[in-house]
Amino acid sequence: MRGSRGFTLVELIIVIVLSGIIFGIVAVFIQGPIDAYFAQARRAELTDAAEMSLRRIARDIRRAVPNSVRVGGGGTAIEMLNVADGGRYRLRPGPGVAAADFRLQFEIADPQFNIVGPFTSAGPTTGVRLVVYNLGIAGANAYAGDAVITPAGTTVTIAPGVGGEHAVTLSPGHQFAFESPRQRIFLVDQAVSYVCGAGALRRDAGYAFGSAQPTSTAAGQIVADQVASCTFQYDPGTATRSALVTMRITLSSDGESVTLLHQVHVDNAP
Repeated sequence: MRGSRGFTLVELIIVIVLSGIIFGIVAVFIQGPIDAYFAQARRAELTDAAEMSLRRIARDIRRAVPNSVRVGGGGTAIEMLNVADGGRYRLRPGPGVAAADFRLQFEIADPQFNIVGPFTSAGPTTGVRLVVYNLGIAGANAYAGDAVITPAGTTVTIAPGVGGEHAVTLSPGHQFAFESPRQRIFLVDQAVSYVCGAGALRRDAGYAFGSAQPTSTAAGQIVADQVASCTFQYDPGTATRSALVTMRITLSSDGESVTLLHQVHVDNAP
């Protein structure tokens, strides 16, 4: 009776060698699409992170006090004063009791006046400051503590007033430097800054602002990491056009790099 035969060692080696060759050929064709997939995924992740960062900065810029956007640190830092609320102050004596004067007076340190276009809400406020006609120049610069902004120690109280208006009380009273042609008044709750460096973009807020613009790459919360570079540019507006902020950010990871550019128009009519 003839016994059954298996594979010989030579045949097994031949099969292994041929299988290796086939797998090698297949890997050559598969490796490219796999690498392309992971590269595309990295680019998409970087693009999303860069876009979200620019959108967040743009949102803060649009909420900024007119003429408060400034760029420093050689274009790596941008700062602005955040508007918590806004309205129109009363320019002429108000309704109600004839002897009462509800207008904002610029010839004295006025302790109380009305808001015609009222704020969105009333009530006691803490840590806020009022700004009228900030021009961002010497003598009318909120960062420098000029009279266009109430001092840091001033208590601001907003309460319901006559005729559906809001009554603003300042303690102590404050004499604003200039009248706004459009009677605009802004309630500022904090300064906001973005600084790029050390591989990250950071956002800082709620600090005591002043003439010196913060440029530290260690302060604040990280908005985006893997940052290769980012720059900010501010072009002041003119009588015929708004100001323009140009932002450029580059993110890199594992040999992939994405650069996005975003521009924001800034209405600086105070």
